[in-house]
Amino acid sequence: MMSETPEAPERSALWAPAHSDCRPRRVGKSETTTRHGDWRLRQDDGPDVDPAAYVLVCRSEAEDGTVCGAESGPVPTTDEMREWARKHEWNHDDHRSFRLLADVAMVMVPEVEPL
Repeated sequence: MMSETPEAPERSALWAPAHSDCRPRRVGKSETTTRHGDWRLRQDDGPDVDPAAYVLVCRSEAEDGTVCGAESGPVPTTDEMREWARKHEWNHDDHRSFRLLADVAMVMVPEVEPL
């Protein structure tokens, strides 16, 4: 038999049920409450994980309506990604709209380690 669900805090538009037998979770945060405890999604920095890769794609349009589509190519850091955007904008004055594609290993970890 399942135990009673703890009283939930007063709900606002930012609260939604996490699961039918769980406490609510805050929408838009990287934390989720499950029936097994509180978990957080974070970047996996383990030794056997592939490094992150970021690609920035220019979404700016030319006067004829065509999208630029220039890509930074995979870069390992957000600093290199920003530098590519800066250089691209320098060479193309009106190109200020980009889309980020990221391949980043993520892992769910408990808020409190089980005993």
